[in-house]
Amino acid sequence: MLDTLNIHFAPSSDTRSPAEHVANIRDVFGVSMSDLAVILGVTRPIAYAWLDGNEPKQEFIITRIRQLSSIANRVKGMNIERMDKLIHRNILNGESLFDLLRTDKDPAILIQSLKEISEKEARTRQESKSSGKHHRSLDEISSESGVPIDGRSY
Repeated sequence: MLDTLNIHFAPSSDTRSPAEHVANIRDVFGVSMSDLAVILGVTRPIAYAWLDGNEPKQEFIITRIRQLSSIANRVKGMNIERMDKLIHRNILNGESLFDLLRTDKDPAILIQSLKEISEKEARTRQESKSSGKHHRSLDEISSESGVPIDGRSY
């Protein structure tokens, strides 16, 4: 599976343990343990064991964890608000960031779209708070965005 990755990473001097990488993935994307296990391609007990410090036995799994953590670092650097709400939203050809992460597809385009949606929704929330207007629906917000949202799931 990893030999078909569309994601390319330079060698890293990242010295975090696999447990720290797994925690980073969970925390940045704001996913449940069940979702974390799906992204990692393992069962929940294994995901918990890795968080508790048990090391994955196969090197390709450690590599995948590091790659996902690197993606999480990029997302964290973009300061995307409410990632836990956006990760499952179908945006690009009916796929969500969650879908891309679990299937080893490059999420770069989708992450930028999520950033734009997050900023637009944050502005809308701020406008609503300051003007006393009613809260607008996601459909109203997304219709004004240049980023199409198809097949949304809430």
